[in-house]
Amino acid sequence: MAIALILTMIFLIAIGLPVAFAMLLSATGFMALAGIGMPTLPVTLFSGSASFVILAVPLFILMGEIMSSTSIAARLIDLSRALVGWMSGGLAHVNVVSSMLMAEMSGSAVADAAMMGKLFVPQMERAGYPRAFSVSVTAASAIIGIIIPPSIAMVIFGAVSNTSIRDLFLAGLAPGIGLGIVFMITNRLFARRENHPRDAAFAVAALLAALRRALVPLLIPVVVIGGLIGGIVTPTEAAAIGVIASLLYGFVLRELSLATLWRLLVSTSHQSASILIIVAASAILGQVLANEQVPQRLAAQLGDTTESAWLLLLYINLLLLVAGMFLQATAAIIVVVPVLMPVVLSFGIDPVHFGILTCVNLAIGQQTPPVATVLMTVCGITRTPIKETFPYMVWYLAAMFVVLAVVTYLPLMV
Repeated sequence: MAIALILTMIFLIAIGLPVAFAMLLSATGFMALAGIGMPTLPVTLFSGSASFVILAVPLFILMGEIMSSTSIAARLIDLSRALVGWMSGGLAHVNVVSSMLMAEMSGSAVADAAMMGKLFVPQMERAGYPRAFSVSVTAASAIIGIIIPPSIAMVIFGAVSNTSIRDLFLAGLAPGIGLGIVFMITNRLFARRENHPRDAAFAVAALLAALRRALVPLLIPVVVIGGLIGGIVTPTEAAAIGVIASLLYGFVLRELSLATLWRLLVSTSHQSASILIIVAASAILGQVLANEQVPQRLAAQLGDTTESAWLLLLYINLLLLVAGMFLQATAAIIVVVPVLMPVVLSFGIDPVHFGILTCVNLAIGQQTPPVATVLMTVCGITRTPIKETFPYMVWYLAAMFVVLAVVTYLPLMV
């Protein structure tokens, strides 16, 4: 019966029904057929999303929206240009480093992709880079947004699996930096093959000036993440501090108005609602799967199949990669993680290691068809057919798999 439930949900998603409604319809239909009482449905829906930890999600989204609407993005891009623009293929490297810095602001790969697509692809085209290459490097580097903290995906994972969000944020730093490094190596290879230009000569004075202008924007995420990692504040409190700091920055420098703030609040509410309705619906699905003892059965079946944690990690990678190809990262975490967590724990795998592994897999899934959320976002903004990016994207995907392999089998990296 549980298999029928999951297949029904997959079918509903495949025909275009929003993930949250696919989860609700399949789960409630199963409950009706099984004769399970439904009076508690509204309470379960409410309690599924009424969590103090989950409150961090809309707050981090709002922080990213505010920072994107002020000069913070421009100042960070100027700093990136001063740092790496002098290298061969300079703008491609600036793109990657800017994404690494902006990852500290938004926590969302799609948000970073939308912003960077508007900013960088036209600049790179004017500088002589092929549009398909510009789209590819922009989409690839945007996934760093869900690896380097603050990460909305990690907040959801922590809430779903009862794993320390502080530890997840701390563990995400090395893989996020690792992705940036392999992307820059890939940029360098393309720069040599296609003779990409340098952006500007290196100048200490320009670097110091850019660093001075970016100092306050850099301090905001340092205070937010530093307070969380230091155990001074909770994830939700850290997000609230980030919102207050970014509001002060915008209003003190007169880069924000009440009308702009209202627009950002509306945008935040829309984005938050799309995530929280999935979280609420997952409570119903989780209840049904728990009643059917699906996690326990899966753990027993995998235990009979293999006793090797290394082989189990390979199976998990394959499952998460497939899930990421068809589901948005938040939905994939909510559907897959509660089922896999008992299996992971039974094999003695660290939940934080599993969390980072999950985020990296789902980040890769956001670049691979048929859904390819991040890649589709950049292609849509720039009106670039997705098939034109494949000759470049395959190499960036290869770089992502290198980092995935290291994260999977060298847990010291996390």
